[in-house]
Amino acid sequence: MPVVINSNVPSITASRILSTNRSSLEQAMERLASGKRINSAADDPAGMAVSAKMRADIRSLNQAVRNTNDAIALVSTYDGAASEVESILIRMRELAVQAKTETYTNADRTAANYEYAALKTEIVRIAGTTTFNRLGIAGASGTAGGTLSGANSAVFYVGADVARAGNAITFSGESLDLNEYGTNNDLSAKTLLTTTLATSAVTAVDEALSALSINRARAGAMINRLEHTVSNLMNISQRLQEAVSGIEDTDYAAESANLAKGMILQQAGTAMLAQANQSPQYVLLLLRS
Repeated sequence: MPVVINSNVPSITASRILSTNRSSLEQAMERLASGKRINSAADDPAGMAVSAKMRADIRSLNQAVRNTNDAIALVSTYDGAASEVESILIRMRELAVQAKTETYTNADRTAANYEYAALKTEIVRIAGTTTFNRLGIAGASGTAGGTLSGANSAVFYVGADVARAGNAITFSGESLDLNEYGTNNDLSAKTLLTTTLATSAVTAVDEALSALSINRARAGAMINRLEHTVSNLMNISQRLQEAVSGIEDTDYAAESANLAKGMILQQAGTAMLAQANQSPQYVLLLLRS
């Protein structure tokens, strides 16, 4: 191999290797500092694309969890109002049974009818004023300010993939207005002024209670369903986050080893570069001789 001065090949080689080692060392430092294995698209183009899609799904799934929890709160609000109406109907039935007996005078029945009428009015008020986020959820269809009752229903979106069927759940809250109950025994028209009217009132209240029980059963079933929906969404979100972590996050054990290796190689490379830069001086020895 010839001895030359203009082209110090060993120095060039050492410099190239040192540059490569420095790049690996800097990458290890970047990953350890950021906690991310992928800090730019160049680190892993395919991994970056996959993780971006997964992160979008994770954010959407977490929002779907919040949507579902809001839906549970809405249906629970409806059921709470229905529970109160049920208590009122039971008291109304008690008053009607009381008015049926002939140990009470007409004046006594009139007094009982005052409470009976007041309770009917309160049912109407509860149905018309029970709201969630200013949306009426217990009144008759077409209630001012919005309603979920009758023909109007709420659609809860509980998924992340709009292209996949089954991510929309519909809830229709039947009206809690007593005028919606009864066919031939319309509750709103009943009084307790006579034993005959009291008998008719008992029948009407029974019909209202029966309808209300069905509505509450539907609401309870919806709440149970939505609670399972929340659990499943949270599980999917967790698994996706685990997958993204495997793609994006730094393995500190591996990168710490890479850092130690890179630092040793950098020190060794620097020393060899210094030695290579000294090699042309041997030419002076040849010239002196």
